[in-house]
Amino acid sequence: MLIMADVIVIDVVQEVSRILTASDVVVEEFNITYESPFRYKIILEMRYHQCKADSSEGRLDEPQVDGDVERKWSLSRRDNLKELVSIVLESSNVKAIYVKALDVKAIDALSVHRPDTHDVFEQVLQGLYTNHTIVSATFHLISPPNTIDVLDKSVAMLCHNRGLKRFSLHLFGGGTTKHSGFGNALKMNHTLQHLLLDSSNSMELDLEELVQPLIMDENGHQANSTLTALSVVGRSRMSSAGATFARMLQKNSSIKYLDFTMSLTSESDAQELIRSLVENHSLETLVLNWCDGVKGSVFPTIMDVLLVNFTLKYIGLHGTPLHAKGKHLAIKEQLRRNAMSKELHLKELEMAKPTSARVIFCGSPYAGTSKISLG
Repeated sequence: MLIMADVIVIDVVQEVSRILTASDVVVEEFNITYESPFRYKIILEMRYHQCKADSSEGRLDEPQVDGDVERKWSLSRRDNLKELVSIVLESSNVKAIYVKALDVKAIDALSVHRPDTHDVFEQVLQGLYTNHTIVSATFHLISPPNTIDVLDKSVAMLCHNRGLKRFSLHLFGGGTTKHSGFGNALKMNHTLQHLLLDSSNSMELDLEELVQPLIMDENGHQANSTLTALSVVGRSRMSSAGATFARMLQKNSSIKYLDFTMSLTSESDAQELIRSLVENHSLETLVLNWCDGVKGSVFPTIMDVLLVNFTLKYIGLHGTPLHAKGKHLAIKEQLRRNAMSKELHLKELEMAKPTSARVIFCGSPYAGTSKISLG
């Protein structure tokens, strides 16, 4: 019976490896899920598609994509998982990796008896130092052995990586700790577009340090202008989040998406955040879902700001006191009016009369450089 189990495990490793190393396959997602630690079961899931390349005149055309294929396997041996993760990181066709642990009720057992999630987390982070084809990495870590170590290694990876466009870190349990360093990572990283930091009383981020690279200086320079979406979510102990981000929004020209789900607990803090949008002309989406501080006087503040801010397209208010009172409907209507007004304004703008045209000669060494004057 044991021999048969080993054969099955080897077959899984070989099959997954074959897909990961195929030259005509693009793996959209590679998921590693730890089920209940008492069952010692690891689930592997993969979503991929096979590409076709038609050869004509000695060159390959753009690949034609077949429909996505979804596969699922189970593993019980840790060594086999390490081998597979190494193959994932060495592959050039994996686009996203996701490591998560289920059964939140078994936090203590997972951290003491099955530290696999932390091991794989470190293995993936180390691999991302040199892997530049994975564009999205997501981790759900339950009660990690050392929270500060997890955060430090995440920061170090972001300082070195040049391929990720999205990094999401969800921490649950593990004790509360203060941490700074993500701001320094944003100074050094110029490929990341979306950063999500989610905690449940696990960390208190140094928000001043985090937003510093996103603030434009007196010379109009921002240390980081590639990050366009930032999510600081979860019931953490981050005080004055609204006030800190308000100062950033007044002098930022790149952030289009901000998510504070469950993070704003103070009404005055939420007010200060909203008021800063009078001077902001880049933010398009503001998510305030389940924020207890979004209540009372925050409603008239939002309505006043929307009279002068026509950049905002959406404000998420689900689960807030304002939503419970139906105030979100008036806000949604004002956003709709702003969008219509902006569209009408753009239509009324005069179009500049063209004075030249560019002609593209395909295959010519001077393609795109010739001009024809219109007078």
